[in-house]
Amino acid sequence: MISQLLTKNHLCWMFIFCISIFLFACNGGSSASQSAQPVSALVKSIYPSNNDTDIGIATPIIVTFNTNINESQISAKLVDINNPQIANNIDLNVSGSGSIYTFTPANGLLTNTTYQLTLRDVNVSTDNPTSISTTFSTQSNYTIFTTSGKYKGNLIGSTASAAAGADAICNADVGNPDTSKYYKAMLTASSERFACAADNVCGGLNSQDWVLQPYSGYYNVSNQLIQSSSGQSIFAFPLAIPFDIGDSNVWTGLTDNWGSSGDGDTCKAWTSSSGDKNGKCGRLGQTGVKSISNDKQDCNGDRRLYCVMQPTAVLVYPIMGSTTTDLSTAISVRFNMVGGVNSATVNTTTFSIIESSTNQVGQQITGTISASGSVFTFTPSAALKAGKTYYVNLSSGITSNNGVAITPMVLTFFTAGETKLIFVTQDSWWGDLQEVAKKAGLDYTTGVIGADSLCAVDSQCPAGKICKAIISDNDTRIACILSESGMPLCGSSYAKDWVLTPDTDYVNTSGVFLGTTNGVGIFNFLGGFQFTTPLSSSGKQWTGLAGNWTSVDKGTCEKWTKGDSGVNQLGGLLGYPDTVDYKSIGSGNAGGCSQYNYDNGFDKYCITDDIDGCSKRSLYCATQ
Repeated sequence: MISQLLTKNHLCWMFIFCISIFLFACNGGSSASQSAQPVSALVKSIYPSNNDTDIGIATPIIVTFNTNINESQISAKLVDINNPQIANNIDLNVSGSGSIYTFTPANGLLTNTTYQLTLRDVNVSTDNPTSISTTFSTQSNYTIFTTSGKYKGNLIGSTASAAAGADAICNADVGNPDTSKYYKAMLTASSERFACAADNVCGGLNSQDWVLQPYSGYYNVSNQLIQSSSGQSIFAFPLAIPFDIGDSNVWTGLTDNWGSSGDGDTCKAWTSSSGDKNGKCGRLGQTGVKSISNDKQDCNGDRRLYCVMQPTAVLVYPIMGSTTTDLSTAISVRFNMVGGVNSATVNTTTFSIIESSTNQVGQQITGTISASGSVFTFTPSAALKAGKTYYVNLSSGITSNNGVAITPMVLTFFTAGETKLIFVTQDSWWGDLQEVAKKAGLDYTTGVIGADSLCAVDSQCPAGKICKAIISDNDTRIACILSESGMPLCGSSYAKDWVLTPDTDYVNTSGVFLGTTNGVGIFNFLGGFQFTTPLSSSGKQWTGLAGNWTSVDKGTCEKWTKGDSGVNQLGGLLGYPDTVDYKSIGSGNAGGCSQYNYDNGFDKYCITDDIDGCSKRSLYCATQ
């Protein structure tokens, strides 16, 4: 019987697909079931990242997944690996939803301590747990001291700028509690140094050479915690304790919300000691806003300075822990070293950049280094890649001009995943996509090109964008092939003219995040991936694909060239858009390429015992 041929081919494909799932699961420790997915397959990024240093003690741990998950799917454990004898885990407050979750230590972290965060899948047997871990170390005790000496409003001295002059005073002051560390003055100085670009717009790129780091703990000279800074690198009031005892005035130039008072209230940007000029002062002994912004004092009077210990190096741009969309960016680091950094020791060996992503071995990128004062810039030879983690590695080969080597540091930033669109065509067709495109006056060189043409003219394809069909003919367009052992092999070495790009965020026409492709340009269903929402609520799509992204000749309507032109027994593999797992791409079912698949000499029929009907189908399309 004619339909038996289709049944045989269909069963053959199902056997291959099931075997590949089995092998993939055995070799990869995962299965196609969402309930048995490994956490490591779902994590897109973690911050702090593995081996990060100088992490502030109030830093929240942010985990981004490549699909939406429920909090109940994972458990998080944070341990102090410096003290393995401590049995209890550190309590974490969990917030977030969808694809981003934040784990905040309930009581803050300790300084100079190494921690390990482990995310574990709660749905997997404890006999064979799946997990992913990151290890990071925290900051030292950043000290704030008040100068013993008092100084008039002209702070510039013999230096190039007022901020540099104030810093020099801090480092030379007899009250400096640790002369091996570099200190900066906590004040605003025109465009040279400020905490906030506008009211409540502070820290990071909204500041300039600011002296506080985000989420970091600051201590007095007795190692008592004054306060931890916010994510905007400022303190919320009241402080836990005053910066220092006494009631002296301290030059700051700050407003009560960490803004800049302007040159009129900063002794003419700290260049004047005239009695007819004023400078904004804070007051010692205070825990509220008066500690930084109490009143104006004449510039001829003698006042103290607040001095803040600095990390040895700070990632200036991109900001540490941030995600940049600028793939052409250079990477800049500011060194804060007593005696200054020895520029001859900063090179692409001691200042290197590693490009990585979750579960992939990092690759060092090439580039050149330039310097401007204490800021050194690594300019990559090629553009950065989207959806990656970049580790800035500073080795002990970097020394100060005094010959003191730095402690190795790792500072991390991320690049945003590229965002592209997936949509379902509004029209549907039989399997002869080449002929359909030809009749419509579109490009029809092959069946796949015909499918691309139909995507391109769909009204959902954005103006100025190229849209192509997520479809395979097992010849000119292939996502993955099967190895001799039945394992799917994907990526540039095996794919042909594939339309999904690696490490890319895809959204639907409503802008809803669907998921992120992996490093070989597929959604890893067999590793547990699921779309955050169905691609459509109804219909069925021509794909020519199995759920493992491979394809077979018998499931492509003869390379999408045969359709409603008489009776045929051909089948085309279908995706079910109302599902979110592998069935969305490869349902395991084929549809008839034409309206009929059986002719008994008297009438024509579509026998559906072994196929999913004989109907027109639509296409999945993706922007390029």
